Amino acid sequence: MTPLHLLTVLQLLIIGNLLAMAMVLAYEKRASSRGPVRLFILSKLLQATGWTLICLRGTIPLVLSAHVGNPLIMAGFALEVGVLVIPWRIRTPVNALLAIQVLAGCFLLWALGTTPGALVTISGSVVATIYATGGVTLLRDRSTSRVQKLTGILFLIFVPVMLLRVAHSASTGAGLLNTTHVQSITFVVQFSFLLIGTLAFLLLMKEADDQLLNKSEARERERLLLQSQFMDMLTHELRAALSVVSMSGSSLRHQLTNQPPEVLRRLDSIQMASDAMRGVIERCIQLDRLDRDDQPVLCEDCTLSEVIDAIRPRLKSGADRLDIAIPAESRMWADRQLLSIMLENLLDNALKYSLPGSRIQVEAQTTADDAGHPQTTLQIRNLANPAGLPDPEQVFLRYYRGPEAHMHTGTGLGLYLVRTLARVQDGDVGYRIVGDATVELSLHLPATPPAKP
Repeated sequence: MTPLHLLTVLQLLIIGNLLAMAMVLAYEKRASSRGPVRLFILSKLLQATGWTLICLRGTIPLVLSAHVGNPLIMAGFALEVGVLVIPWRIRTPVNALLAIQVLAGCFLLWALGTTPGALVTISGSVVATIYATGGVTLLRDRSTSRVQKLTGILFLIFVPVMLLRVAHSASTGAGLLNTTHVQSITFVVQFSFLLIGTLAFLLLMKEADDQLLNKSEARERERLLLQSQFMDMLTHELRAALSVVSMSGSSLRHQLTNQPPEVLRRLDSIQMASDAMRGVIERCIQLDRLDRDDQPVLCEDCTLSEVIDAIRPRLKSGADRLDIAIPAESRMWADRQLLSIMLENLLDNALKYSLPGSRIQVEAQTTADDAGHPQTTLQIRNLANPAGLPDPEQVFLRYYRGPEAHMHTGTGLGLYLVRTLARVQDGDVGYRIVGDATVELSLHLPATPPAKP
């Protein structure tokens, strides 16, 4: 085996440390990781500076090359090991011990480092002690991750390699730049640990990000659970109260038929307001189910005209303005309950926002989708006020309401729910403006069951 050209290896160590700095700096993503990232970059900067001073030995004073360069390298190693052991805290007993080892090494170098062999013996012993401290700490701590434990094992593997170099220099007096097989092996291992340390730090940051993500997901699940429980309690109480109001209003309406028209209009207003509130509550319940992925979908063959006939009595006043032209054979493969909710929202939207007295066209046709499967399209057209047309880009967004929506009760959830429910049934909803002010909403759903694979 031919010994390596050590100056070339030292130059590779400098370049490797600079590249490691760039890699770690590029990984910095969030505020909580900035402290460890900056300390790790500082450790690599100290090492690169130290190796540079050693490479310049012979062209700069020995005090800079040996008595400044070696301490910088030792400090870089200690800082790197400290960040890998406990990345989120600086003031720890381990870091204090590492600092003492570096200071002791600096004192010994300045006091006893008078020959090349002594310099290697002292600096090598300190580096071996630093890595041994890191390895033992990582393996003894039960709270460390698998990445850190593996790093600790590698630290301990490096210790005997460094001690072999110490023993070689102590016995032969070989200096850092003396080309020998032991020096070559040591520097190859050192370069490998440069890569290993950088990879371990990046994995440690990735592991910390994963833990943070898991905690965030757990908090979000807990928040959704509390929100769901609150929604269940709130809707239960509101439903009960609205039922009392609705039943009482309906009873009074039947009993007070001989009252003046003004009294009857007030009773009708009570009934309409309670119906509107019930619709708001039902939309909120449906939204909560969708957010929890707790919406069952039981598709079946639905006759479109039958579903519309079933929901017409529940529509607000003005249902007589519907011009329904749906062939008797028009069918949709959908969940009947969800289909009723979607159609009620679409028809209610058309009745609510169309010009007073205008007709609303309801048509259906069966065509083929892009894949050639039968698809039924329900189209609802109504004439709207041109100044109050909603933004086509936002009409299906949650809580969006058009310019004139403030004139009517609502939550901005109707069309959002329609699209979401359509998509969980392999369908979709479209919106467009025909001419100047004719609004067309189209519901697309499969006409037949999906083909079996």
